[in-house]
Amino acid sequence: MATSDTVFGMVYSPTWTTWSPPYSNSGPQAQFSDSDFFNDSFQALWNTGQDTSSNAYRNDIGVIGSFGFNLVRLYDWGATRGWNGTYGAAHISFLDHAQQSGVKVMVPISNYFLSDDTYAWNGKDPDASYSFDSAPPDIQSALQQFVSSVVVSGDIHPAVHSFSVGNEIDINTFVGQGSSGPVSPGSRLARVIWWIVNLQLQISTAKYRYVLLTSPISNADQGNPSSGNPPLSYWFQAFLNGVTTNTHLPEGTTGGGNSSTFSAAWAGIGDIIGYNNLWYFNSVNIYQVGEGLTTTLGQYDNWSSHSTTNSLNWPGQQFSVPLLLSEIGVTRSDNGATGQQAQFTTVTQDIVQPLVDYLASNTSSYLMGFCLYEFSDEVTLNANWGLYMAEPTTYPSGNVLFSSMTGTTAVSYGEFSSVSYPVDQLFPVESTSGTTLMAAIQGIIT
Repeated sequence: MATSDTVFGMVYSPTWTTWSPPYSNSGPQAQFSDSDFFNDSFQALWNTGQDTSSNAYRNDIGVIGSFGFNLVRLYDWGATRGWNGTYGAAHISFLDHAQQSGVKVMVPISNYFLSDDTYAWNGKDPDASYSFDSAPPDIQSALQQFVSSVVVSGDIHPAVHSFSVGNEIDINTFVGQGSSGPVSPGSRLARVIWWIVNLQLQISTAKYRYVLLTSPISNADQGNPSSGNPPLSYWFQAFLNGVTTNTHLPEGTTGGGNSSTFSAAWAGIGDIIGYNNLWYFNSVNIYQVGEGLTTTLGQYDNWSSHSTTNSLNWPGQQFSVPLLLSEIGVTRSDNGATGQQAQFTTVTQDIVQPLVDYLASNTSSYLMGFCLYEFSDEVTLNANWGLYMAEPTTYPSGNVLFSSMTGTTAVSYGEFSSVSYPVDQLFPVESTSGTTLMAAIQGIIT
């Protein structure tokens, strides 16, 4: 049921038209080498105020909050940015501004911290009980630094909604994200569970307030109809109940040189510390729309065993665990005004409205809410999702709001000189009425 606790979220992964990572691992440009733009260096994107040249900041977070959204989901978080003896000092202003804007934050453990990099897992896995000491020293430090980066006045910052561990580990092999070669599915699973177990234990031991925990997957585990038999495991199940040696990999799992079964047994979260709806939830990145989307949600809420294949059943409900659609959006059909209009219509009529109607009609649903993949500039990265971040020469039709500004960044995880960069607005506009997408969505969710 849509209540005051329902998540109406926005994926937030901003860039600008000239961003082309990586720049450098040293010198002034080093702070641009990843996508953690949620620290003091990049306030021109998300805060109010102005830079030293009197250019107004874009205030993305204030804008998102003003249109009725109550959560932003992030993908990257460098806990040691701004280090001056206290880890994470550079992110507190972002969390403060989110709190002032009425927006909670889904703070990520970046995929790097699940990788085989020398300063991450370095090819190792935790022990069978996920003990803190079984992780490499650099990962132990990373967890402590991460928690410190969101603690203020002796507790986890009130703007923190949840911690999300990794992103799409079912299909993400981490090649190029800290690993030179693919990481096996078993290692990905074990490392995610280690993070979840030890984050929860650290929070409990420190007597911090409860923070929700999750790990977003991509393929929704909707079965394998081509085989004629249901998969023997699902990622939701693997997180919660663990896997045994030779358990079939969930449908859609990729990489790792192990295409059929897990090569080792791993306990689930419930086996180690238990789980309940006070602190753990399932999350999935899903790109269904309309009736297909609401049918899938109905399968989650009303799961039943199927004798031959679970292609028509989604296995979440058997765990009684809440669900967040951590990423939902629509593919752009082209890069012009027509594609923009199609995007506008699909997001409003085939995603947001059906979800709001579903929550209103299913008052006992496990659905917590959704995060639209719509405040994320993927045009610069030549990807196929997210809003058009426009500039007049590319979009001369004028159906995207454009505001040229200059942001200035001065500090990050080292002492760097100021660097300037152009910043753009992210609002597509409905071609006939002139209504922005954000305003149209606001009319549905409020």
